[in-house]
Amino acid sequence: MHSAEKDYSFAEIREMLRENALQLKELKISQDQTSEQIKQTSEQMKLTDEQMKRTDDQMKRTDEKLERIGIKVGNIANNNGDVAEEFFWNALKDKEEFEGIKIDHSYRNLYSKRGSLADEFDILLWNGNSVIIVETKYKVHPNLIAQIKEKKIPNFKVLIPERKDHKIYCAIAGFAIPEEVAEEAKEEGFFVLRQSGHNMVIESGKIKTY
Repeated sequence: MHSAEKDYSFAEIREMLRENALQLKELKISQDQTSEQIKQTSEQMKLTDEQMKRTDDQMKRTDEKLERIGIKVGNIANNNGDVAEEFFWNALKDKEEFEGIKIDHSYRNLYSKRGSLADEFDILLWNGNSVIIVETKYKVHPNLIAQIKEKKIPNFKVLIPERKDHKIYCAIAGFAIPEEVAEEAKEEGFFVLRQSGHNMVIESGKIKTY
């Protein structure tokens, strides 16, 4: 038994064609919108790429400026440190006595290396049984005291073993020494060396040897 085929009237066929035409038109509009969106997205991505490139260039220029500034700041700090060291060296190098301690030899920037251990000492003053380790800074920071106790003194005993049994005195020297740092240094038995005009002044509490 065959299913009956529907006969469409001319009006119904025309209506179906009209609906198909509308659907095709809507599909074309949708395709056009999609193409426009793709075009806009591509343009936005291009703009984003250009912005990222400009940002990268700006960051590169900023990094270069910071590097130059860092070098300049480093040079200024080094120059200040050199000026402070020069001042205290000139005040100490010809001394034959330092706060009752006889001085036979004075050394500046003494560098020593044994195996993998190396260190440099700003100023050393010594005689036959005593040595004074003087660390100079333009501005003395609190960690310098611990650095001398925990690093400089042990390193001195290893790097200069012929004087490891000497009485070791310590001094901090600087153009700018905060009072709390100076007090801590004196409590640790250090000498405190300051600039006063064109002269050097020495402060101390109860001096210790290490």
